[in-house]
Parts: sequence; structure tokens; C-alpha cells
Amino acid sequence: MSPLPRPYSPPTPPAAGVFGAYNWSRFPAAWFGANGTEWESAAQLEEIGRYSLAILGWQHLATSTDMTAVIYPQLAQAALLKDRHPALPVLVYASFGWAFGMNAAVWPLMHKPEYEGFFLLSTDGKPEFSRTNCQQMRSASPHCVGWFWNFANSSARDYYVEHIVLPLALSPTIDGVFFDAFNYGYDIPEVRPWGRRVVNVPNCSTVPASGGAAVWSGCEALLDGTLDVARRSARLLNARGKAPMFANVGSFARPARQRIWLNESRLLEALRGARYSVYYESFRGDVAPRDDGAGTLRNMLQESSRGVAATVHTYYKSADEDPLPHVAAFLLARAEGWYFLGSTGWWDKSYRWTSLYDAAGRCGRPLGAATNQSRKYLRPFEGCVVSLDCTGAAAQPAEQTAGGTGEAGQAVAAAAGCVGNISFHHAAPAGGAVQEARSRVSA
Repeated sequence: MSPLPRPYSPPTPPAAGVFGAYNWSRFPAAWFGANGTEWESAAQLEEIGRYSLAILGWQHLATSTDMTAVIYPQLAQAALLKDRHPALPVLVYASFGWAFGMNAAVWPLMHKPEYEGFFLLSTDGKPEFSRTNCQQMRSASPHCVGWFWNFANSSARDYYVEHIVLPLALSPTIDGVFFDAFNYGYDIPEVRPWGRRVVNVPNCSTVPASGGAAVWSGCEALLDGTLDVARRSARLLNARGKAPMFANVGSFARPARQRIWLNESRLLEALRGARYSVYYESFRGDVAPRDDGAGTLRNMLQESSRGVAATVHTYYKSADEDPLPHVAAFLLARAEGWYFLGSTGWWDKSYRWTSLYDAAGRCGRPLGAATNQSRKYLRPFEGCVVSLDCTGAAAQPAEQTAGGTGEAGQAVAAAAGCVGNISFHHAAPAGGAVQEARSRVSA
């Protein structure tokens, strides 16, 4: 990517911010956790207050409530969190393409045959389903099953907006909603949790009666429906001072061999004028960008240049993994409304504050866009220069699924892949020039 002409003019963000005022004087570390059995303690509430954004997961108090209505404990906990930290943006979790039996507005539909068309059906005549929530929580509750919305069905879309989104938009205790599995609104016929075709979306993974290859042209109905729900959800939330965060949306470049693809440009057009954010699951900065113009980092850089707010979630391989390559990669794309999540999982204990967050806050605002010369990325900030050297790393595979401190005081991540670096500046004595300080940062 070539540098932008100087002087640098960052994309214009929404006047009100996505989740309120955005603070460039600190690193935007975020928290996304839960406690399955207990309300957050006073000490945990205080710890969450160190972060710039908080999201409560569906797991919160899910064990205590036997998976029966997971959104209500989140809303109550959000109220307690906002009471302790009024300026902290707080979001709650709601699934998007996924229809949770754990949601009190969804469970009744699962037992009424007249609503079966609201969900994607498989070749056995039953809904496509997943029990990953049961597995994660080691629960046998029937409520933890997940079906998948049929967003090609306009009545299903209406129900989702009116019974899932509207009550959250009316809640006085939150600043926004995290919508998980945005991609499940359209890609289940291709992903196929159990390997069977979806049969109630015409010409979408179905085989013609005359035989031959499966037909995919009808999947456009799911893409159109997903965009419709996203647009209506954003409008409802924005009108009441809140904003959505959509997880795992499409991409600007089409992934290889993917039949059902949402061009992210379509999403941006559908949400033109709305306040919203996107979310990246399982991003790792030590994995080199692909050479074909696709891949997560390049997509992030495009979003940054187009004024899209985003939250990036890195799952560490261990509690003591150096976060530097991931933080450096995040800073290459950081723009107004961007947040960074670094954790080993989804629980309170999965998060650990690091001194790198304190140090990275000294970077301030960017002075230019990231440049890329032969897989060496560089970006200047008011108080630092960030780089990511991927020359010695293998390129990211076509589909990506879910180190230490260097000499001379430079923060260098000795990862197996890309090497991250943050060099800080400081003001020289009075009358002197501003110099680069190679500041040692421990994570």
C-alpha cells in the first residue's frame, strides 16, 4: 500500500462517535468476558473499568439460569457496570444468523410448526443446528441448541428485528449490541454444520430434480436478507443512541473457492449514514498477509481508510504470550472507533492487563496511513513509529481459522512469523530537537 499524500487526512468519523467519545490519548484495549455462575465482584467491576470498551458474553450467568434467558442477566450486569463506570461503553451479546434457544424470544418458535420456515431446514426435514453452546458450557439443557435464521424469509426478518433487536434498542442500560455470527445469516448452506444441504432456500445448495451439480444462484436471497436485517437493526439502535457491532462480516476481496460471498462494499452501502462497528474474530498479527491482495490485515486497512470502525480480537496461545505483534498489527489500521481485544478465552480470568497497553497509549494519533514495501509495514504516529516486518514469515493460508523484548530498548516481538516493533519518541531538552527514543516495553 502506498502512502497517502501529505498532509494526512484521516477518514471522517461519525460526529457522535460509534460508542461515544473516542480517546486517542490511551490505547483502546477492550474487554469481552463473562462469569457463568456469579455476578461480577466489586474487584472485577473495578478491573473492567481499566478498559475502553466492555462487552458481556452470552455465557454470563448462563449456568445459574440454566440457559433459559441469557440476555436478561447481561442487561442487569450492564446496569451495575454502568453505575460503577458511567463513561464506559457497555455492550451485550445477541446472536445474528444464529437463532439461540437460550433467547426467551426464540425458544417458543422452536416448538411451533408454523414457524419452521423461519429457520434453515436440512435434508432430513429438520432445522440445521449446532450444540456448540452446550459443549462450551458442558450443559445438557435443551435451551442451548442453536438453529439458523432463514433471512430469505421476510417474516423471519420482521420477527428478528421486532423481538430480538427492538427490546435491546429500548434498554436504558447499554450503549450497543454485539451481534455474533453475522456470516451465519447467509453462509450456512455452504458451511453445513453436518454436511447436509439446506432445502428451503430455492436454488441455494440444492440439486436440480434432473440431477447434476448443486445450484447456488438462489443464495442471493440470504445475502439480501442479511443486509436488510443489518440496515434495520442499525437504524433502530441508532435512533435510540446505541450502535451495533457486527461480527465476522464479509470482505472486500472474494476468498478463494467461496461460493456464497458478501462483498463488504455492499454492507457499507447498506449502512451508509449509520453508526456501527465490525468485529474480527481470531486475528493474529504474527501471521503474514497473503500475497494475492486478500487476507485479514489488508481488509482491515481498507476499512480503516474508508472510515469503518472495528474491534479486533486476538486469542493468545498462552497467558504469557507477548501481545506485541498483534498490537503492532492493530495499530497499523487503528482509526476512530477501533478497539483491541487480547485474551485466552471468553471468561473474566481470560483477560490480563499488560504494560504494553499503557505504553502504546503514548503513540497518540496517526500521522499517516500504513505503508507496505516488500511486506514491511510502517506507520508513523505523534509519539511513536509502528512497524510489522513479515519478510521472513510464511504467507497466510487461503482460509485462516480460529515473543520478547529486543535490545536497545526497542519493543520487538520475536514471533515465529511477522515481527512487530514500536519505537517511541520523546521531547529533547529545551531548545533541542525531537528525537526518537528506543523505549523498552515489557508486556
